[in-house]
Amino acid sequence: MLPSGSPVLHNPIQGETNMIPSAKFFTLILIFLGSFITLFFCASVPLRAENAEVKLSDRDLKPIGALAWIEPKSRVLKIGAPNPLEGARVARLDVGEGDLVQKGQILGVFSTYDRNKSSYEAAEANLKLALATLEKVKTGNRKSDILSQKQTVVSLRVDEDAAKKEFLRLENLYQAQLSSKSQYDTAKANYGRLSAQRKAAEASLESLENVRPDDLAIAESQVSVARSEVDVAKANLDLSAIIAPIDGTIITIYARSSESVGDNGILDIADLNVMDAVAEVDENDILRVQKGQKAKISIPGLENEFDGVVREVGGQIKRNSVLDFNSSQILDTRVVEVRIELDRSQNGITGRLINKKARARIIP
Repeated sequence: MLPSGSPVLHNPIQGETNMIPSAKFFTLILIFLGSFITLFFCASVPLRAENAEVKLSDRDLKPIGALAWIEPKSRVLKIGAPNPLEGARVARLDVGEGDLVQKGQILGVFSTYDRNKSSYEAAEANLKLALATLEKVKTGNRKSDILSQKQTVVSLRVDEDAAKKEFLRLENLYQAQLSSKSQYDTAKANYGRLSAQRKAAEASLESLENVRPDDLAIAESQVSVARSEVDVAKANLDLSAIIAPIDGTIITIYARSSESVGDNGILDIADLNVMDAVAEVDENDILRVQKGQKAKISIPGLENEFDGVVREVGGQIKRNSVLDFNSSQILDTRVVEVRIELDRSQNGITGRLINKKARARIIP
C-alpha cells in the first residue's frame, strides 16, 4: 500500500487487461448467433423439400377433368358420291335408318349403274374371245385342217411333176424344131404355175403345223388389253354402287331414291358396338394420362355416371373444340384428345347420344 499523499501512477498494461473480458463476451455472442442462423437454415431446407414433395404427390393423385363428347370408336363415316361433278343421283336405296349392314353389302345404286354394268359385261365378253384366240394359237389348228392341207400339197406335187415332164419334152422338141414356140411357152407357164402353187401349199401346211412367235405374242397382248378393260369396267361398276365400308348401323340418310346427292353425301354409318368419350385434356395435364387408367363420364340430363378406360392418347396438341357448358364461347385452350372406351353394357344409351357433350374425370 502506498503511503498517504503519494502520487498514483497509471499502468497502461493493467488498463488493457481490464478490457479483455468484455471483448471476449461480445465475440462469443456473435459466434452463437452465427451458429444459430446456420442451424436454422440447414433444418428448414429439408422441411421445404418435404413440403414440396407432399404438394406434388397431391397433384398427381388429383383426378383430371376435361370436356368431352360421345362418339363411336369407328367414328361416323359419311358415304358420298364418287364424283359429284357428274351430278350423281341415287337410283335406288335399299336400306333405312337404324338398319344393320355388313361390310361389302350393296346399299343402293347410282343412276350410272346400268350403263356401267353393260360396259362391264361387254368387257368380259371381249376377254373370253381373246382367251379363246390365245388358246387356239397355242394348240395350233385342227388335225383335219392339217390333213387336208397335206393332201393338197401331195396333189400339187404330182401335178407339178407331170407339168415338169411335159415342159422338158416340149423343150427338147422345140430345140429340135419339132414343136412350135407357143406350145413350149404354154408348157413352161403351166410348170411354173404348179410349182408356185405347190410352194404356197407347203408354206400353209407349215403354218398350220407350227405356232409362230409373232402370232403368240399378238394373242397374249390382246388378252392383256382385254383384262385391263375388264378391270376398268369393274371399277366403274363398283363406283356406281353404294357399298358399306364396315359392319355397322345406318345412322342418318340424306339422299333417298331418285334424289340428287348434296354436300352431306348419301348417308352416315357407324359401328355402335364400341362407344367412346373423346376428352379434350389440357396440355398441362396430358403427361399424367396413360392408357388403362379408369375414368368417369357424366352426361348432362343423365343422373348416373358411366365407367370408362383410357384406350388412346393423342399425340398432337391443338385447340379445343368443345364449348363449356356455362359459356357460349370457345376458350382458347390447348388440348390433347384422349379416347375413353365406355362400358359396353351401356351401349343402348350411349349409342343414341352421338356428339352429345359430356364431362370426363380421369383417375390417375
